[in-house]
Amino acid sequence: MFGRDTASDLPLILFGGTFDPIHRAHLRAALAVSRALGDAPVHLLPNAVPPHRPQPLATGEQRLAMVRRACAGHKQLVADDWELRHSSGPSYTLATLKHYKRLIGARPLVFVVGADSFAGLHRWHRWREFPALCHLAVVPRPHSPPAPLSVQRAFPAAPAALLRRRPAGRRLMLRRPEMAVAATDIRRALQHDGADYHLTPAVLAHIRRLGLYNADTVHPTRHAHNEAP
Repeated sequence: MFGRDTASDLPLILFGGTFDPIHRAHLRAALAVSRALGDAPVHLLPNAVPPHRPQPLATGEQRLAMVRRACAGHKQLVADDWELRHSSGPSYTLATLKHYKRLIGARPLVFVVGADSFAGLHRWHRWREFPALCHLAVVPRPHSPPAPLSVQRAFPAAPAALLRRRPAGRRLMLRRPEMAVAATDIRRALQHDGADYHLTPAVLAHIRRLGLYNADTVHPTRHAHNEAP
């Protein structure tokens, strides 16, 4: 899975999250960052034990299966189980960044965060080590406050071309797409009517098949859309 792109001169992009469930806004963000960086590969990594938020309702295996279904058909996207396999405790981003940096060396490493996470980066475990390991790609989210100056200075804003030339330490601020979807709202919708238009048909079908999030399995698939993410 990973070896086929290690020789590339494109950045390697990491996008972590609970993905509980993965939805279209995740896919749009991943594809937008990929396009900005020359169609670079994006590894989507479900967290094992996220340290900064409530624990997922679906198991790691179930969330990985949903990520695999969401990535199908997008050659830039890779479902990656590294955090699930290597995290017996909290899934600290620092360990993930160090692992992939060892694998790719001087090749640029880019970590995707929402604007809300960027604003709170100073509360992450040993975040000051991040600039030596990766760039950031910051995806807009509604009503996100600005990041503290210490965080902004640690990752100076730069154009995509500069992120492709340097191994780490810069920040790409995307203007779109906006991550305006909340997984909490999706899970609530699934509980009430068994469908949510923010999910791809393959992910929704998998949720229904397993009865995840108490989704009603009797609703027909007419609720699912087939448009691109």
